[in-house]
Amino acid sequence: MNQSFIKRNYRWIILAACILTYCTSTLVRWNYTSISKYLSGDLGIGKPELGLLGSAFFYAYSLAQVPMGIAADKFGGRRVIPLGTGLVGLFLVGFAFSSTFTETLIWRALMGFVSAAGYVPITSILSKWFAKKERGLAVETNHGLGGGLGEAFAFFLIPYLALIISSTELFGKMASWRGSTILMGIMIVAIAIVIHFMFRSDPSELGLPSIEAAEDKKQDADYKARAHEILRDPALWLLALVWSGYIIANRLIVGWFPVFAADYYMHFEGMTKEAAMVAGGAMSTIWVVGRTVGSPIIGKLSDHLLKKFGMPRSVALLTGLVLTTGILFLFSTVVPSAKWLVALAFFSGVILNINGLVNASAAEIWSIRTAGFSMGIINMVGQFIGAASLSLSGFMAVKFAIKGGPFYTEYNGIWYLGILCCVLASLAAVYIVYREKKEVAERQHLTTDNHS
Repeated sequence: MNQSFIKRNYRWIILAACILTYCTSTLVRWNYTSISKYLSGDLGIGKPELGLLGSAFFYAYSLAQVPMGIAADKFGGRRVIPLGTGLVGLFLVGFAFSSTFTETLIWRALMGFVSAAGYVPITSILSKWFAKKERGLAVETNHGLGGGLGEAFAFFLIPYLALIISSTELFGKMASWRGSTILMGIMIVAIAIVIHFMFRSDPSELGLPSIEAAEDKKQDADYKARAHEILRDPALWLLALVWSGYIIANRLIVGWFPVFAADYYMHFEGMTKEAAMVAGGAMSTIWVVGRTVGSPIIGKLSDHLLKKFGMPRSVALLTGLVLTTGILFLFSTVVPSAKWLVALAFFSGVILNINGLVNASAAEIWSIRTAGFSMGIINMVGQFIGAASLSLSGFMAVKFAIKGGPFYTEYNGIWYLGILCCVLASLAAVYIVYREKKEVAERQHLTTDNHS
């Protein structure tokens, strides 16, 4: 194949490497949910402990957002992302050897910290490789396909492998969830090696024109001055609240839906615990299908509406938050059935992943040069709030459960928490629509003046 052709289209290789990276990140953040019944029996823990197990990852993940974002801006994604991904795989293997609840918390926290070398650095590198006309498609494809693959592995493959491994004597004491977790860890290390050879931090490394130089308005300002300017902008913190609303909804639905579905199969279908966990994981893959199919379409539509009508990407973000509030309400009020769960899972998979557009909005409101920093701040706030909500969710489930009621009422407190947070995030999104619309108008005016 012509080398010039490969160079001109190398951005798609970069996107493929980003998808592989994000796949590993979503796999480790949710690997415990699909094997929660095994963990509960093995370690003697309940819903409150499972909520803490989830939040341990995200608290550490939150702390590392800004440092990883700055590192990607300064040193390039190629140096930051593969190293972090390799460590994620090694720490996942360590998690498999845990013998106490405390040990699982420590390994989850370690995985969370190094996983921060994924999402925000990916934002930085995609902003540098994809121009505005394709940026929505790129960030949403990574968000949907990369996240979807990782969740499919976490929700279905890990419990399925655990079921197979438990029926053999090959792994001995490491049978069941431990053996399947070790296999996933080895796979992630292999992915880290592959993406090291795929990544390039900027098109200029291949002799291609710099998108950053073409789009950024303030090339003369140094990095520190731009960062301080961004920190003083109220839009940064309100966009962080918008992101937080989506993060909370994702954490609650993705974190609890496999358990919710497994409970449904045990109560209404009479399945054993093991079979119900596999069925619950399979049901969760419907959410993944919605995410995988819907995200690129939303990204492409956002690019089209921005280019043709100047419509801010935040309009889609506001719409998604309103629809997410309705989804959470349905979870809390409707008697579940298998068909209903399929429809709800698919639709929520589409809507909840509109939040990938926050990455494009951040790069376009401020600058590509500081995309890692701005998204690091936004994601740090969102992940802290998301981790807190996950910690609280198990206790909310207990507090608002209806004694003697159907099994699904045990989860009502979780959905109430999500509804409240999404309503608050929707209010913040109204201002972001105004702020981004103003920015789009200013950029279009600047472009017109330059051409004239």
